[in-house]
Amino acid sequence: MRRRRGARAAAVLLALALGAGPLLLPAAAAVPAGATVWGYSEGLAQCELDGKWGFVDAGRNVVIPLRYDSVVSFQLGIAAVNLNGKLGVIRQDGKYLIQPEYDTLMPIDCGLYLAQKGAGWGVVSILPLSDGKGGSTNVLYDLVYASVRVDEQGGTNVLTLTDTEGAVTKIPVYDLPSILAQRGAASAQFPLTRGKLPAFSDVSPRDWHALWVDIAYNVGLVSGVGGGRFAPGQTLTVAEAIQLAATVESRYRGDSFHEETASGAKWYTPAVDYCLANGILKAETAARTDYNRPITRREAAELFAATSLAKSLPELNDRNRVRTSVPDVHPGERGAEAVYALYAKGILSGVDGGMTFSPGGTFTRAEAAAIVSRMARAEQRIVLWGR
Repeated sequence: MRRRRGARAAAVLLALALGAGPLLLPAAAAVPAGATVWGYSEGLAQCELDGKWGFVDAGRNVVIPLRYDSVVSFQLGIAAVNLNGKLGVIRQDGKYLIQPEYDTLMPIDCGLYLAQKGAGWGVVSILPLSDGKGGSTNVLYDLVYASVRVDEQGGTNVLTLTDTEGAVTKIPVYDLPSILAQRGAASAQFPLTRGKLPAFSDVSPRDWHALWVDIAYNVGLVSGVGGGRFAPGQTLTVAEAIQLAATVESRYRGDSFHEETASGAKWYTPAVDYCLANGILKAETAARTDYNRPITRREAAELFAATSLAKSLPELNDRNRVRTSVPDVHPGERGAEAVYALYAKGILSGVDGGMTFSPGGTFTRAEAAAIVSRMARAEQRIVLWGR
């Protein structure tokens, strides 16, 4: 993104997971008189008044203030913005992922941007990396290069960095996830791929779940049901939830489970066996489960909280405060600690403003996309009470 006035489309609002509530967006006010609202994408639309840009929700409420010189559409939950001539990147609630301090930002894969500041070019990340000194930084390659670009060479996209002496370093883009992992970046096992977006006929750009469907599809955790449809409101069965949990686990661990089924076996048997082997399912639970019935939210929370990925996530919210704040889940109940863990780790926020969980409710495909998107992508996790 160079310094330019607003582009159309925009993005992202109600971040519901397991029937969860809003992603704690700033207090909203109605669109001011005379403002222009552009097209929607992932739940939000760009809005402009007197040369200042922000974002509004499907109810035409301003959720990201009209303060920017220009903005671009949200894609996969992030958008570049221009504040006082400097560029940065925000997520749906207006939080900066990259501070507005760059003269140029151009997105590439993996949540990375080619960045320019003055005469220097480099590469910056939406997620923090280890700086090698016990701290963190958003800079992957220092802004000391004469130029950086991505070119296609022999059918492969290559990041090319040219220093001030003319020396050239070439890095295949497919190597970037492993480089990010070496630098301690979260979500390196689930890299974002720029431009890889679904076009499901039953997911509207105004829908709260459009963002989560986009991310979960982009990182390869969900697909459609056929006929160009995603079926966001369709209830997930126990078997389907186990299959999804197995997919998350295998991607995180970097292994695979055999999807081929033996003659006469059920289609979900490999996923069940994989979850049993990795401690996600208990043998006594697997033995008595009706795999074709709808899974409840409580059961889904237990399932996903038991994955290696969920266990590895840092807590963003105080778990003791979570225990006293979720009104319909009580300590000592079945699955309570799993539910509390997912709230504490920024995966759940509740079905309403009161953090209600609704443990006995069913679990839809849209909600499944939301929970696995937040698990996979650290920049989308929720801080419930601020810092």
